[in-house]
Amino acid sequence: AAHREALRRADEHETELTNIFTGRPARGIVNRVMRDLGPISPLAPAFPTAGGSLVPLRVHTEALGSGDFMSLWAGQAAALGREMPAGELTRRLAAETLAILSAKESI
Repeated sequence: AAHREALRRADEHETELTNIFTGRPARGIVNRVMRDLGPISPLAPAFPTAGGSLVPLRVHTEALGSGDFMSLWAGQAAALGREMPAGELTRRLAAETLAILSAKESI
């Protein structure tokens, strides 16, 4: 729920590369732990052990509905996302792809 809400609220300036959650760079929505420790931290444990260090905080805050200590993975264009069922998204992508391919064939 917290991740979905963060995706809904995200704007184009709210994602950063971070190594805090995995020990390797990955893009996520900036939250409290990323602000407090810096998105890229030399203190982050190495992969694959980094995630385990935040588990107690994450579990506690997730139970409160907070995403302050969880990985909120998102791409650079998170603000362009649209909430819709997967089936609808698949049909829309297929229709758009067919329209583009049909237009190219008529050139």
